[in-house]
Amino acid sequence: MQGFVDSTIERAMNDVTNKFQHKLEILKDNKIVLKLWNHYKNSYHKVYQSVSEEKDRLEKFIGNLRFIIKENLRFEKGVKSFKLHLNEFGDMNLSEMRQKMAGLRVDYYVKSLSINQRPKRFLFDSVKKKINKFKDKIKKKFHPGKVRNDSNTFDGSDRSTRRTTTKKRVSASKIDYRPYMNPIVNQGQCGSCYAFSVTAAIEGTYALKTGRRIQLSQQQIVDCSSNYGCSGGFFETTFQYIKQNGGLESDTSYPYVGTQQSCYARSANIGSIQGFGTTPRDDEEEMKRALITYGPLAAGICITGDLQFYGSSEQAGASDIIDIPSCSKAINHAITIVGFGTDNGKDYWLVRNSWGENWGLNGYFKIARNKNSMCGIATYGYYTQI
Repeated sequence: MQGFVDSTIERAMNDVTNKFQHKLEILKDNKIVLKLWNHYKNSYHKVYQSVSEEKDRLEKFIGNLRFIIKENLRFEKGVKSFKLHLNEFGDMNLSEMRQKMAGLRVDYYVKSLSINQRPKRFLFDSVKKKINKFKDKIKKKFHPGKVRNDSNTFDGSDRSTRRTTTKKRVSASKIDYRPYMNPIVNQGQCGSCYAFSVTAAIEGTYALKTGRRIQLSQQQIVDCSSNYGCSGGFFETTFQYIKQNGGLESDTSYPYVGTQQSCYARSANIGSIQGFGTTPRDDEEEMKRALITYGPLAAGICITGDLQFYGSSEQAGASDIIDIPSCSKAINHAITIVGFGTDNGKDYWLVRNSWGENWGLNGYFKIARNKNSMCGIATYGYYTQI
């Protein structure tokens, strides 16, 4: 049903684009646009409380139409590497989108980290890597043919010894952990993205490391942790709560409702963690190493108009990689990094969102990697130890 709705809306959008691409200023009060507006309301079950509210929503809708048409024309000219789609957020402006959908609050201790500060484990790994390289040189000189032969790809399936696995993973050129992730979920209009980001990272790590799938309760984090419910939360606080609590209840026993309510958590917990850590600020190489070594990462990004309406280009040769040089690094939305790769020479992160599977690339998106922490993507890289 949703696929039919999306395709119908897309066809209507194409009609509007073809007719008005060179005269966006006359979109307001146009009969074709009003027809699209009515179709949009019916398709996404939009109901407004008053005439004045609907008038306000219509103005925002028209503003978004202008933005989408303008940016997609840039895509058609090859200036933009991804395409935008009208979706359920079409009657919200960017300010409201950030207010309702962005719930990541900045951990102040991470703010103060310098780029040269490293977690002890990463520092140890770095020294260990240099020692191994030195050993390889010695072996190559005195024992030709007996040097380790490392693979440069990794899909998470290697269950060999810790030393061999770590070496293979560190040299990986592409990772895609989507097969280890649970189905995409929708946070609704509640600033609970921090809960979805952290639980997805832990769930993915469990599936990757143990082969066991778990589904953790985001609602328990919203209700019971020392965060701010639907008004946002911190990664540090969320991970600490899960660690100290010995895990969370399952999503089945404590289901998500999208509003904050009184805590009713019981003692039956799954998904306990031994610890957690974060990568140095804006260090994408260390973020890559953490993703390879530990599994999916809880991270942050700045919501933009492009992210609000991001979707598949469905066009051969298009990378669908978000690459906006002017993008702000003021992160406000929590997501989960589940992979990385390179497409036609362009490095990217593969990212899981919590806006439903009908958004983006079936709930995921790609964003430029090694581009000076695009949209703040490398500000955080929280990994889990189980």
